[in-house]
Amino acid sequence: MTFAKPDSQSLEDSFSLVTEVPVPPGIDEHDLKSLANAVLQQEAAPGVWEITVALVADDRLQALHRDFMGIDTPTDIMTFPGAESGEELQSGEIVISVDHAMTRAGSWGLSPADEIRFLVIHGLLHLLGWRDETEHDRARMLTRQQVLLDEWRGRNTT
Repeated sequence: MTFAKPDSQSLEDSFSLVTEVPVPPGIDEHDLKSLANAVLQQEAAPGVWEITVALVADDRLQALHRDFMGIDTPTDIMTFPGAESGEELQSGEIVISVDHAMTRAGSWGLSPADEIRFLVIHGLLHLLGWRDETEHDRARMLTRQQVLLDEWRGRNTT
């Protein structure tokens, strides 16, 4: 699908959803593809994108956290930028713990589906270069995530 940009650049994307565990109602490939498209458009990220979102169990993500970051603790999300195979192609994989999302959703005042969407946005922002190592950067990123989620929900409410 191609979208015209105000600056005449275009966005093309390929989106895949991998589910290793049951997911909350409202989460499916169409839903998350729509969200990814909206985020890439709002963040003015033209070009060709290949995005994979993997929804996994806590133990699977903890193993990845240990193997790739050297940190043997649970986490909610990890983002893996893809290898660049050309100037136009940008890719990445976003791995989310459904267990973690289900547990934390209530504490953030979100439904489990919206918590997963919020984490997908977080991963996409990381792929786009956003960082959250400092409190200031983290607050800025979380605010942007909420704005993007609210905008997407506003366009997708029936």
